Amino acid sequence: MKKNELGISTLIFVLFLAVLSYGQVSEQEAKNTTELFFSLCKKNDFQNSAKVLAYYGADKARLYKDFFNPKNPDELKEVKRICKKVNATLLISDSFSFGQYSDQIVNGEKLKSLEVQFLSGSQKIKRKILFIKIEKAVAIFDYN
Repeated sequence: MKKNELGISTLIFVLFLAVLSYGQVSEQEAKNTTELFFSLCKKNDFQNSAKVLAYYGADKARLYKDFFNPKNPDELKEVKRICKKVNATLLISDSFSFGQYSDQIVNGEKLKSLEVQFLSGSQKIKRKILFIKIEKAVAIFDYN
């Protein structure tokens, strides 16, 4: 292979890897986003919590593309509901740790999934958080 062809092949390979990783949420980004979200929920900072949560309501055009709008009372109500669920789990837990990080397909969309284990004495509560990137920002798509 000529030197020029090798350079072009290398460039194509690097671009291919960049395309594959574009829009993907790394495990560290997922963990950081989870910790930020938990912190915001503890503070009852619903306005900023909305900026971390991906919209998943009835407006299909916004799915996988937008965050909850904290200025919309119905959407802010949903953010509050999710944060109260998070807070309830955090309050009864001594600590939490991260578990398995994997791919998950939801309605044909490839999302990342992070397991979180909450520990309270000898009891463990497992939750799964789904992540997606929206305009280069990591968003929690679902907390269940």
